[in-house]
Amino acid sequence: MMQPAVRRRWLIAMAGLLFAAQLTLIALLTARGIRLRPTLTVQLAGFAISLFLLLTIRLMNLGRRAVAVVLLGGCALLQCAAMLGSPVSSDDDYRYLWDAKVQLSGTDPYRYVPSDPALQSLRANPMFDHQSPCRSHPIVNGCTAINRPNVHTAYPPVAEAVFTGIRLLSLGGKGNHLPLQLAGALGVLATTGLLIRLATVRAGPVWPVAAWALSPLVAVEATNNAHIEWLAVLFSVGAVLAAARGRKGRSGLLIGAAIATKLYPGVLLTITGRRPIRALVMATAVVVLSYLPHLLVVGGSVLGYLPAYLREEQYSSGGRYLIVSALVGAGASSLVAPILLIGLLAWLWWSADRRPVELTALFTVGGYLLVTTPGYSWYALSLVAMIAATGRFEWLWLSFAPSLLYMAGDIGLSRTSATWLGYAAALALVVAARVRPRESRRREGAV
Repeated sequence: MMQPAVRRRWLIAMAGLLFAAQLTLIALLTARGIRLRPTLTVQLAGFAISLFLLLTIRLMNLGRRAVAVVLLGGCALLQCAAMLGSPVSSDDDYRYLWDAKVQLSGTDPYRYVPSDPALQSLRANPMFDHQSPCRSHPIVNGCTAINRPNVHTAYPPVAEAVFTGIRLLSLGGKGNHLPLQLAGALGVLATTGLLIRLATVRAGPVWPVAAWALSPLVAVEATNNAHIEWLAVLFSVGAVLAAARGRKGRSGLLIGAAIATKLYPGVLLTITGRRPIRALVMATAVVVLSYLPHLLVVGGSVLGYLPAYLREEQYSSGGRYLIVSALVGAGASSLVAPILLIGLLAWLWWSADRRPVELTALFTVGGYLLVTTPGYSWYALSLVAMIAATGRFEWLWLSFAPSLLYMAGDIGLSRTSATWLGYAAALALVVAARVRPRESRRREGAV
């Protein structure tokens, strides 16, 4: 039998090799000039490496402080690799840059669309040019790198404030993508720290935090693509930590900040339990106060593109609820899915006091994704954080499911079919993980 010291050295070497492979994969995916396409093979490789890393770190049996140092250091290195080039699979950051520029010019970001002639004086490269033919998004008399240039912004006011703050700190947007990526990297590191703190408060193991800290999905979507989800996740994890420490008012304040960043974290109000008043008041106050200045200036335009976005993503018609649609049809799912989601959230809220707050958060975010089945991979970042907080790794495939939309061609399926397949497999894994312990307990009882 291998001696413990020798076994640990082998495990440390294995962890080092796996981490080097993950670091190399992210660097190749994001480095300027290389442009490795994010195929299914590449995505699955990153996912598999993450699983083996988790297992290896678990078996290493290091002390809490050593694991925390390893995770923070490894997380920092992965984020550095993710900043080697411009975003690989998203152009949303151009809207962030534009909204900040508009707001600093003294114009409310919800007032005009990017293509509006009223903002002509703000147009400049690299966001606007005069290519012919247009290789990006056409507007009158030119092109723009901003997607959907003829619609109002859909980002809530806390997100808008952060865009503006980043532009100020970068001295007017110097560095183009990099300041947004750096903000995302720092947000990922801060979230890692909060998850480690939550594990300490719960007196639980620290190693599951690797699910977030060493995740390729987090490095690519939060840092390289600079999706503002990193901020919503940071607020959400902070809210879970505050609730775990019995500070419901602070938890509500942070949930309110998360709502005013990306709206959908509002589902996390389930963690407030049966005495939610303080948390609800704080959350509502943050949302109202953040929207109020814009509401006074532009009125109902503060909703921006959100209603049209919901129609575009087929939420109003029911086509987006892939699992529910498969069961009741697309037409009926537009009614059934919201009722199912509301019922699930109500039950999770009512029963929240009977389970750890981070577990309620996991079930809430996971249930939300399974019902709404979004087609964008960055929506799964909150789930990755809650998996890291709980160690419930049966949910990990669900965090990967939205990514299948981008690789549909690699497996010969339509985008809808590939995404449905990913979500259906995720649901099957979660259900199987719930059924297996019950069967084990039943067999033990029979003996």
